[in-house]
Amino acid sequence: MSRTKEKVYGVDVYTRTIKEKINGSYHYKMIGIIEAPINKMMKAFPQEFSFLRHKTRREERPSKRGKK
Repeated sequence: MSRTKEKVYGVDVYTRTIKEKINGSYHYKMIGIIEAPINKMMKAFPQEFSFLRHKTRREERPSKRGKK
């Protein structure tokens, strides 16, 4: 995974070992896990999460500029 210049705190990246049963024997695989809120993951890894379109609640609220 490529890192960006911007540091984003609160994104946990670690590995996990899972096991699959194939023909009666177990085979172990190591997978990478990224754990964080989606807006932080999109900011930290924009290339990997470019397929997602995400709106936050703040973006959906009407702006105060139009109110008087």
